[in-house]
Amino acid sequence: MCNTEIDDLIIRILDRRQTDEELQSFLLWYQASEENKQLFFQLKDIYERRKGGLYPDEQAISASWNRLCDKMKKQQATTIQPRLSKKPDRYARTVIWAIGAAVALVLIVSGILFMTEREEVRWIEVETAPRSEPYSVLLSDGSTVLLNASSKLKYLEKFEGKSREVYLDGEAFFTVAGDKRLAFIVHTDQQDIRVLGTQFNVQGYSSDPYTVTTLISGKVKLLTYNSSHHLKKEIVMLPNQQLFFDKQRNDASIFRIDPSETVAWMNGVYSFRDAPLEEITRRLGKVFGIAFIVPDESAREEKYTGKFFSNQSPEEIVGVLNFKGQFRSEFRNDTLFLLKR
Repeated sequence: MCNTEIDDLIIRILDRRQTDEELQSFLLWYQASEENKQLFFQLKDIYERRKGGLYPDEQAISASWNRLCDKMKKQQATTIQPRLSKKPDRYARTVIWAIGAAVALVLIVSGILFMTEREEVRWIEVETAPRSEPYSVLLSDGSTVLLNASSKLKYLEKFEGKSREVYLDGEAFFTVAGDKRLAFIVHTDQQDIRVLGTQFNVQGYSSDPYTVTTLISGKVKLLTYNSSHHLKKEIVMLPNQQLFFDKQRNDASIFRIDPSETVAWMNGVYSFRDAPLEEITRRLGKVFGIAFIVPDESAREEKYTGKFFSNQSPEEIVGVLNFKGQFRSEFRNDTLFLLKR
């Protein structure tokens, strides 16, 4: 049985916005029954798929959660609402610590570990910093992932089950080891990419209004979702195709391209061709750890063609963007203002 109080508490826990008392309440609820554990991990899966921006859309998560609860009602499970004293006794503190050791680490950003009835499962999360060199990750199946700057990748230390699944928030180049038995799935904000063995690039920052997938070799199937995680489209891509998915409009477009420019970031090169200034500054901001502010809307919509390099300084970046002298620039506290003259 689901109740609104527990629903809201779990979402706050997953957002890491809980108080110490709320964490204790959650841990006791979690340990109360196997169904509670099952509900938590299924809601966590909904949360992971819905995650985007600063905070997820709680209404959309709640809608998915309610559908899940409807399915579980037949099991007639009971939900407890623990009442904790302000000063838990020694036994209660021990129970909370023990549960926390097995469960609460699910909520930690790096090195995620939780227990199942069968065995220990370890999630690993890698996060790269702005201006960092491409970082290579070797997965247990032999697949490799090359992470760009300001990117996050979460994956199981050892793949098991019927699929190989990873979660990406950022940009990465995947070389997937072939395995006809186990599909390889990349989860990004509002998009899943399913492959058996191939090479492809994904630019999928959850804070961006779009996701760009470029296929180098092999074949992939993309599944796009709306903000409520309802499946909208299934699209099969072929080599040298690029799919641009507009998350706000739920619209996908495929183009045939030369992928060499798209993957040039692996060599520290960022190429743009007839791209709006807003798109350029958004991408460079993640790479260089700079917040670009362009107050003039018409200036943000102007299109540019050019190249940038990962070893450039902020001043050199401005020099490229301001080649016509159309801007007056100010750089303060990692924020670069481009003011139209």
